[in-house]
Formats: sequence, structure tokens, C-alpha cells
Amino acid sequence: MNSANDGTETARFSLLQESDRTGKGRFYDSSFISEYGRLEAVRSERYGIPFSIVVLHVESFHGGKVPDKKTLIAFLKTLVRSVHKVIRSCDITGILGDKSIIILLPHTDYFGSLITIKKLSRALEFLTKEEPHASLFLSQATFPKDASGFGELVSTATARISERIQSQWEKLELRSKLFWETVAVLTGTNLDQSDLSTFDVGPDHDLGNYFLQRINETVLQEIRRKPEKKGILYIGAKKISKDLPIVDSLNSLGRTSTKIFLVGEGRQAGCDVKNATAIYLADHRLLTTYFTLFLSEDMAYGLICRESWGDAHNCFHTSDPYVVESLITKFQRDYTLQEQL
Repeated sequence: MNSANDGTETARFSLLQESDRTGKGRFYDSSFISEYGRLEAVRSERYGIPFSIVVLHVESFHGGKVPDKKTLIAFLKTLVRSVHKVIRSCDITGILGDKSIIILLPHTDYFGSLITIKKLSRALEFLTKEEPHASLFLSQATFPKDASGFGELVSTATARISERIQSQWEKLELRSKLFWETVAVLTGTNLDQSDLSTFDVGPDHDLGNYFLQRINETVLQEIRRKPEKKGILYIGAKKISKDLPIVDSLNSLGRTSTKIFLVGEGRQAGCDVKNATAIYLADHRLLTTYFTLFLSEDMAYGLICRESWGDAHNCFHTSDPYVVESLITKFQRDYTLQEQL
């Protein structure tokens, strides 16, 4: 979904003031939301079940111009109606301050909340492309992973919205780019990337190319340490062959709740990969890029290394779950792979 970061000062508007005109129904006021959320957190703690929230924030409209009241009311009605088409009947939606709405997701864990965000992103994309061209941001928080109570849960999700609006991901407009366009930006050298975590590996650098294998081994060690934890891992290995060190490591991994995918060109006879799904793609860009994208209930790590010269690689890495999940989603969509978490 598109950001309206065009340098124009965003004019003030309030969804809260217009929320009474939505027709209500399953859309509740802040008092009801606070009480329901507090009770749901108590219930989740008592029975040991997860509980998540999603915050949908309307940052601005195209050009920083606030629509007239009639257009704003129509927009809010369409927004709420579109959200209700996606969520379950047991989920609760309501107003959260001037520019946000909140969705309460009972019995929903971290990955369940991410799936909800994926569905909402697709369902609401048209609102970013049609008048009044809203700039929308989504974030989540899960109890008890992210907070000890409902108020803290809301604060965590709201803080993540602010972080995303100010992030390099938004400043570089990476949300609208394809996977390989994003890779080019993150590993590029023609850009002021002082706020990005970039480094080089290779024979003439402090870190040799062995570092990439060590990263993958560390991720697999984390998976082996907590095999019951849900997770998803994509390893881009340039060309899949039985000589790859990571193949032996995967074959000895054992059962795990993490979905693992080994990606590359080539299909070599006798190359059996256990505990992972091999994805063979005919794309020459894979032959110059290593990547590791790991997202679990407890942690996230992303590494992208693109070949430069002399067997050296320009690399980018991050531990931001939002960035890692976004890269995974871009990769899945661009190659028409099954979207899953």
C-alpha cells in the first residue's frame, strides 16, 4: 500500500469524529474496545491461550489534503466494511484515536495475526489507489509475547506504526517495489544508506564468504533448539546441488515446526534435501545472490548478499520482523508461490 510521503505537511483529520456515522453494527467505540480487550487479556492469561490485536492506521491522504466531510465518511464506511469482509465473526473492530482503528483477534497467535494483516493488505489495497488515495499502515501485537496487559498491547502495536512510518523501508519506498528491485536497493552502493545495516564479505574483507554458511548454521541451530516453535525459513543458495554444505545440515536437522525452503537454480540428480522443500527456479538473478530470510515466533533475521566483483558480495542484514516478513511476502508473490507463514 502506498505512502503519501511527498514532503507535504499532513493536514489534521479525525476518524473518531466521524465514527458515529459508520452505521456501527460490529464497529464499536473506544470504551467498549478497552473493556473487551481487558477481559480478553485476562481470559487469555487464565487459560494460556494467545490473543492478538491489529492496528490499522490512516496516516494521510494524497497530497496531504483532507477530504471533505462527505468523502471522509464514505471512506470510513468503505474501510470498515472491507475489514469486516476479511475478519472472523468472533473478531471485534472499533475506533482507536483520531486516525486508527483496532481489530481484536481472540485465540490468535503471532503468525495468525500476520496472516490477518496479509489478508487486510490485499483487501484494502484499492483504497490506496482510488480517491481519496489513503496512506495505510498495519501493525500487530500478541499477548503474552509482546505485552502483559491490553493497554501495553495497544502501546506496542501503536509504537510499531510510528517506527514503520519513520523507517528507511518507507523512506526508500520499498513497499511498492518488487523483490529484486528491493534487493538492488538494499545491497546497492549508489545510495546514502547510513541508516541501513550493510557490509561486505569476500577474500579482501574482514569477513570471508564462509560467514554466509555460518549464518545459515546459526539459524538452523536456533530451529533445532526449539523445534516446536512455528517459523518459516527461505535459504537462497544460488544453485542447488548435493555438494552444498547446507544440504547436509538440513538432512540432519530432524523434525521441526518451521517450514523450510531451499531456493536456487538447477536440478541435480541424486540431490535429495530432507526436512526442507527445494524450490528450483529458472532465474539467472539467483546465481549472483545468496539470501536467508527467517521468521519465527521468537525472532527474525534477514540476510541478502549480492555478488559484486572478485568473489566479493555486498550484503544487507536486519533483525526487523516487519522487513523480514515483507521480503518473504515479496518473494512469494513475485514467483507466484503459495503464500504461507
